[in-house]
Amino acid sequence: MGRGPKLRGLHKCRLRNAGLPNAEHQLLKQCFERSAHELTALFDEARRLSQAHFSNVIHLYVPGMLHYETSFYRAENAHEFPAISVTGKFCHLNCDHCDGQLLESMIPATTPRQLFELCTEIKNRGGTGCLISGGSLRDGSVPLTRFIATIKRVKHDLGLRVVVHTGLVDASLAKALGDSNIDAAMIDIIGSNDTVREIYHLNDDISSFDRSLSLLEQNGVPTVPHIVVGIHYGKLKGEKAALEMVSKHDPAALVIVALTPLNKTKMEHTLPPSPLDVARVVLGSRLLMPRTPLLLGCARPRGQHKAETDLLAIKAGVNGIAYPSEDAYEFAEKSRLRINFHKKCCSLIWQDLTRKAPHGQVT
Repeated sequence: MGRGPKLRGLHKCRLRNAGLPNAEHQLLKQCFERSAHELTALFDEARRLSQAHFSNVIHLYVPGMLHYETSFYRAENAHEFPAISVTGKFCHLNCDHCDGQLLESMIPATTPRQLFELCTEIKNRGGTGCLISGGSLRDGSVPLTRFIATIKRVKHDLGLRVVVHTGLVDASLAKALGDSNIDAAMIDIIGSNDTVREIYHLNDDISSFDRSLSLLEQNGVPTVPHIVVGIHYGKLKGEKAALEMVSKHDPAALVIVALTPLNKTKMEHTLPPSPLDVARVVLGSRLLMPRTPLLLGCARPRGQHKAETDLLAIKAGVNGIAYPSEDAYEFAEKSRLRINFHKKCCSLIWQDLTRKAPHGQVT
């Protein structure tokens, strides 16, 4: 599995602007409309496809961005793979689900010099990489352009893995990211124009997300789109369209996350999507893109919700989980899956799948 555009599976000959073939469209429709009982056969097929294309390995990611301690694993180095904000706590959009709060837990580095010094500290403290993110500007982009030269230095001089949360990109930024040799570009994919405008406060539409994926791919950037289940106040609204959009491209991996209502936001009293609703999107992803590495990402509700979501995701054929629950680990063991731990961002699974690793390896 190499960098840049690749051809995979059923969608390799699909025209960029064409819709799904009818068979795939009907399959995806079933994932979203069938009752839990009626989904059993689809879960079985998804699990079969996952093992056929990726064997029986599951990758568990604990990058140290969050405190994580379980009976089977403990994250001890907060500098292992931290998240950095190039805008500090600033975000122009202040989306309904976040209102800038996700930036609070990131380490600020608002100048190129601060970014390099911070990355040097990460290297000196035994870290292996970082996520470079930040708040959005009015047009939905993250102001990364003035940091590109520094990102190149971090890659070349420090040898760190670098994952970048891009937001929407234009041709210039996509080319610059391609030239900087980053390890992955993360971008949220929205499938509803209502969500784009009402939740993200963007004066734009979903075509901008499709265009951003194309630009990144054209410049050889390994893209890892994220779909946030329930982002429209806990309801499934544009997730199916987002999956259809992603399937027209050739991502290095796909990450499914779920709305986690945060205090002091407009969604603080919103019910998150149910574990089954999250599983519907995971299931649709696996059936629609059987050869694409598929993950359950770190952003999802905690507690029993997390335990149920994790189990359903494994049954639906995910290849990896970030910060897995105790129940997920026990189920993976009982299912005789080979378990590998990684101290880095789950978006880098495309690199981990290029080589075989022994059971229990930590990277």
